[in-house]
Amino acid sequence: MSERVDILLYVALSEEVDSVLEMFGGSFQPKEFSDVALTGFFGSLSGPVLKRDFSIAVVPAGKMGNTHSANVVSLLIEKLKPSNVVVVGIAGSLSNDMEPGDVFIPDSINEYLANSATHGEAGQWTFTTSGNNFQTSVRLLNRLQLFAHTCKVQYQAWQNDTRQLRKALISEATEDALAAANLNTRGACKLYAGDDRKLASGPAVGKGKAFVDWITREVDRKVAAMEMESAGVYDAALVRTPAPRTVAIRGISDYADARKEQIESTAKGQFRALSAKNAVALFIRAVEAGIFEETTGTVPEPVGLPPSDRLDSRVKSVFVIGGQTGETADADAEVPRLHQASLKLGGALAKAGAQLVVCSPFPDSADYYTAMGYADAKVGGVIHFHCPRHPKVEEKRQRLRQTWGRHDLTIQDWNYPGPETEDADSWLQAWLLAQLQALERADVVVALGGKVSKTANTLLHLAEAKGLPIVPFAFLGGAALRTYQRRDWKRLHPGFDASILANDEGIEQAVAIANRLLLDRVKRSISGGDRPKAVFVSVASSDAAMASALGNELKSLGVEVILGDNEIEAGQMVPASIDQAIRRSDIVAVLWSRSYAQSAWCFDELSIALNQEALGAMKVWLFNLDDSAIVPAQARKLPVISVRSPEGLRSAVMELLA
Repeated sequence: MSERVDILLYVALSEEVDSVLEMFGGSFQPKEFSDVALTGFFGSLSGPVLKRDFSIAVVPAGKMGNTHSANVVSLLIEKLKPSNVVVVGIAGSLSNDMEPGDVFIPDSINEYLANSATHGEAGQWTFTTSGNNFQTSVRLLNRLQLFAHTCKVQYQAWQNDTRQLRKALISEATEDALAAANLNTRGACKLYAGDDRKLASGPAVGKGKAFVDWITREVDRKVAAMEMESAGVYDAALVRTPAPRTVAIRGISDYADARKEQIESTAKGQFRALSAKNAVALFIRAVEAGIFEETTGTVPEPVGLPPSDRLDSRVKSVFVIGGQTGETADADAEVPRLHQASLKLGGALAKAGAQLVVCSPFPDSADYYTAMGYADAKVGGVIHFHCPRHPKVEEKRQRLRQTWGRHDLTIQDWNYPGPETEDADSWLQAWLLAQLQALERADVVVALGGKVSKTANTLLHLAEAKGLPIVPFAFLGGAALRTYQRRDWKRLHPGFDASILANDEGIEQAVAIANRLLLDRVKRSISGGDRPKAVFVSVASSDAAMASALGNELKSLGVEVILGDNEIEAGQMVPASIDQAIRRSDIVAVLWSRSYAQSAWCFDELSIALNQEALGAMKVWLFNLDDSAIVPAQARKLPVISVRSPEGLRSAVMELLA
């Protein structure tokens, strides 16, 4: 099934699905997906303000959990290509002002148990959270925050919907019973959108005050509600470039403390139905009001670059390391040169479609100006901020999101344990931990200056030890210069003029240089530099077009192409046939994608290839077709070439075998 839709509506629980389909009026038709055990309900809702209908796919996930939601949404985005992803359902309130029946749209999602760690010995231990933060679509959030003022007719219609729903679902006897139990409510639904309120998403159901206190004290004091799916939905959506606009619309069904069971037992679950229907009603009225209108130029081409001249990045993520050095001849000009180079670098990375990895959101860093240049390019993309968890850091990142906010720019937060105290040494250790984690998620490192006595030097040594391609711009001196001087450019990159790295002008060529260094690293995997005789192509069936492009290019270069489906013998078990085909290849070309990640057969092929490479029997070329996360730990150690089109794949192979 490849039916493209405007909006993908993700729903986890069966009771939530019942509310959605009831509110939609029975016009949505079920369709089974042929290659996965899911059923979608397809239909449309009218958008009279825009004088158009919006095609919508409602997909019941069947169970809760962020892992499940991430897997399902990744698959659905690949199949349905939605412009918007909306997760609708219920949540428990951690805030006394958000009552059962209210609707909450979070500023961001906090996956509070991600990247967590335990500390301690001899029976005494503590649990330290870091968490991942995922930003709601800035454009959708802004429209929904102003819904009551910009779409007054539809907002009043929604208010009327909620009053009628409450009257139908919550009886006077239930209202009296709640009051008798000191569970008084205002009796009218309110919309809470943004205002820096966050939604905690994790594996736990909150039912006690101690847990709620822990969330607000140890995780984030701005968490206003909690549930179990949205982090996975946001993660699956925001990893894509360009990313679909993503928003959570959560009805408040209860409080995530001891009052939860009181409300459920008193109201007999009716607040769960009310909150779900209030959330669905808001979604319907938002569609009618044109909230999901596409912004002109959702995926614009870089200004001044015709599509034919655009240079695509073959690396998914670029980690920028650098800062002042104190080594340049003109000390007064050093900081302006650093900032100007950083701005140019950020723009170049954005225009090439690379994701930016930085740490510091403060303006005394190269990180800040690189991120500013990336955002100012106005071509969308993803900026990953890896930072210690601290109120000052979060406040600064929040301001950056407001300043740089664009519907097509995703600012992804990665949080790690903050400083134990406010002294300089504690901060140094906290930042170093964040930088080390950023390094783990980078495909290429770009270095701009950086003091030899600071962490930049350590990080660049570690990047070298990991075999990561490093683009060291040496014109500011410092750690970048030392890295430049250590490299044997002529031997490792024959034909490459490394002098370009010694000049400011080289910044504009950063992506082309990164592409070259990455391909050189992969080229060195070919034994003795000889062209391979046979290449096994490991690919998911849904990516057959990319496999065909690769196969045709290899054949034109005189290389035998081996596909698993063509190697299966009638008198032999399938695994044995595949194993035999892989072993007679010189190289296994893996075409990684979200579909690949969901295929057991593909994983078996990758496992065999990785084991054979570990024994020195062959090499693995890893191409990432959609910038999705590489799952197997052993595969994450390989250089990864990002390709986004058949032409890009053909071009990369030509360069590898040149």
